[in-house]
Amino acid sequence: MRVIREGTVKYLAENFGLSASTTEVMFDTGLLREDVSRRVLILDEYHRRARSGKKTELKWELAEKYAVSPSTVEKILCKSE
Repeated sequence: MRVIREGTVKYLAENFGLSASTTEVMFDTGLLREDVSRRVLILDEYHRRARSGKKTELKWELAEKYAVSPSTVEKILCKSE
């Protein structure tokens, strides 16, 4: 999924200083996988945007954006705590 790769490239560039080409090579060689990247992106975006009262809506929004079910988003969030 293109959204996941692009989001991962941006996340790794901002947080770890990795170039886009390095990240693409990591995907191509299997060092990065889209399922793991999806979890990281969901956790990062949830923690940046979560506000009391809007958390349920945010979970649904993230589920739609990353093409997973809301229960999957909930499981990802629960495993991170």
